[in-house]
Amino acid sequence: MVKKLVATAFLVASIPIFAEVTVSLSQTEISEIERVSLTIRLEGIPPRDDPDFSALEDDFDILSQMSETDQRLVNNQYTSSKTWTLVLKPKKVAELKIPSFAIGNFTSEELSIKVVPISEELAEKLDQEVFWVTTVDRKEQYVHGGIHVERKLYYSNNVSLVRIGRRGGLPAPQDVEDAHIVNLGNQNDDWAPRNGRSYRVYTQEFVIFAEKSGTLSLPQTSVTANIDLDNRSVAAVVRTEPHDLTILPRPEEYPSGIPWLPASNVVITDDLGELDLSDLVVGDSFSRRITIEALDSISTGIPEIEVELPQGMRSYPTTPNFNNERLGNKIIGTRSDEQAFVVTQAGEFTIPDTELVWWNTNTKQVERSIIPGRTFVVGAGSAANASGNSNNSGRSNSRQIQGASGLEGSDGIFQRSPFWVIVLASTAIALWVVSIGVVGVRAWILNRRRKRDITTSDEDVKVETLLKSNSSRDVKEGMLRWLTLKLEVSRVGAILLLQKHPTTATALRGVNDHQYGTTSKATKLDRNEIKRALREIEREVQQQRAHTTTFWQFYQPT
Repeated sequence: MVKKLVATAFLVASIPIFAEVTVSLSQTEISEIERVSLTIRLEGIPPRDDPDFSALEDDFDILSQMSETDQRLVNNQYTSSKTWTLVLKPKKVAELKIPSFAIGNFTSEELSIKVVPISEELAEKLDQEVFWVTTVDRKEQYVHGGIHVERKLYYSNNVSLVRIGRRGGLPAPQDVEDAHIVNLGNQNDDWAPRNGRSYRVYTQEFVIFAEKSGTLSLPQTSVTANIDLDNRSVAAVVRTEPHDLTILPRPEEYPSGIPWLPASNVVITDDLGELDLSDLVVGDSFSRRITIEALDSISTGIPEIEVELPQGMRSYPTTPNFNNERLGNKIIGTRSDEQAFVVTQAGEFTIPDTELVWWNTNTKQVERSIIPGRTFVVGAGSAANASGNSNNSGRSNSRQIQGASGLEGSDGIFQRSPFWVIVLASTAIALWVVSIGVVGVRAWILNRRRKRDITTSDEDVKVETLLKSNSSRDVKEGMLRWLTLKLEVSRVGAILLLQKHPTTATALRGVNDHQYGTTSKATKLDRNEIKRALREIEREVQQQRAHTTTFWQFYQPT
């Protein structure tokens, strides 16, 4: 016990009884291109957390920050200290303040530093070594419409890049309030000429979809670089220029109660008119696919097409596919919906025309795209007649049984039966209903497979016709149908496969440019080369599938 008290007393005696904070600058006057070191030292036990130096960012760029802790025990006296060193570069020419900082229970002293300008000649030289160029495709756009932004950083051979902003300089969604950002990525070009000189170029691209009208400020980014100029090394922080964009609200002339869809162009593809509905009978089914492509719009903003069906038809929609595809410096938002229809009675049916309302951001007027419907006839079929005869027979037998029993009520037989008879009868009826349902579902599936097998050869002919068409839009549809038919993939999956293959990617880009009006010059397409590329894609995907072992193939119990 005495030893513990002595040890405790020794430790208490060794702890310093005072603490002190000192602050110093390596220079008190610098030019606007120079750096200065700020040193803050705490003599005493440091706090758990480092000080908050964010107040410096108003007037300085923090190029680096480091800390060092020193602990010693000399002549039974314990000493502790911690030093923070920050390298700062001024953002402007002025008398700048180094604010005070809270460090534990202490506050550092406030300091001043004078920043003087450099000569105009030197400033012009530095500006020619590294600079940003920002291009915006439109400074005015409607809410939810796309705005393409391209930033290019030009830097000479005398410049070495240290850091490009945070996260590589591309803005994140949280960097712009009330806006959605689709990043198109970064890329480094080898060289590009500008102002009579050759520069390396670093490019950033993204598309902004504003979610609120008003003024939207583009998020700025910066690059930290070292410039070797006139036998001296200069640290520079180069920022992008500020850009304010005007976001227009939904116009008053747009119909109320209609989902808002701004776009510079809309293309709708519907296969209802191409389906073979000539031999439909009661119980048959068919599928319809509607694909909406909106230029300068994001896919999730494209509304669903709602169709009112006549009595005697049921619909079973699937989950829509959403995809955003790049077209030059624009975004094509794509929504694809597939819906299965089942006819439950015979007669003539009409799927009505459907209207998609959207706002043309180029012409600033309401557009209406009509999706044509179709009229077809459904026959009763042998299965329906047999079902009708069976039902009539059942009703006749039922009437005879009631007459023989003295018409004691519709449920008289159950009233006179014991409880277990009722249970057995109910169970039998339930099993009979389930079996009828299973048989019906199986018949529906077999019927759908039968129709698919019958129309496959016809579909092959349609694909060949589309690929031979003089219309670039038909060629694109033919490429998509080839892959969806041969590989049983979705249209979105087919687009991704086309974008990966060099031949089809070039063809798809040319077709899109002509289809969406980004160029008036029709692209010459080599149909044989496209077919050869489609076969290559088909073969590669089939080979990948052949070498892929599913869990069910792997796990076969013995």
